[in-house]
Amino acid sequence: MSARERIESLTNSWYGYVLFTSLVALWHRGIGILSLFFTAMGLAFWLFVTWFLGNRLLARSGLWRTILLAVSLLASVFWLLGTVKLTGQLFTSFSLSTLFGIGGAVISLGMNVQSFRTLTDPTVKSYFN
Repeated sequence: MSARERIESLTNSWYGYVLFTSLVALWHRGIGILSLFFTAMGLAFWLFVTWFLGNRLLARSGLWRTILLAVSLLASVFWLLGTVKLTGQLFTSFSLSTLFGIGGAVISLGMNVQSFRTLTDPTVKSYFN
């Protein structure tokens, strides 16, 4: 797989993640006029951010690659700590909301680890040089 294809695949994964988390947010908030409005606005914002960053990476912007490497590394650490904390809470008092929180944290951790691995891949790294 070429570097361009890897970046496009990563961008498409983020589109899916944004859509999934928007649906989860809508389910969590309940369906009402305000929740529909704010969920739609958040979805539009994050789809734009994903599109913008994907285009910057495809345009070989080394600055954005470096920024995204730092952000994905920090976010991975954050989500790993969150997963550990929620797992500890699950063992002290079981609840389905904590279990779903762990699932969300693991999905977010996976997305950030995938981003970091893609951006540090040798073919992707050479794409920016």
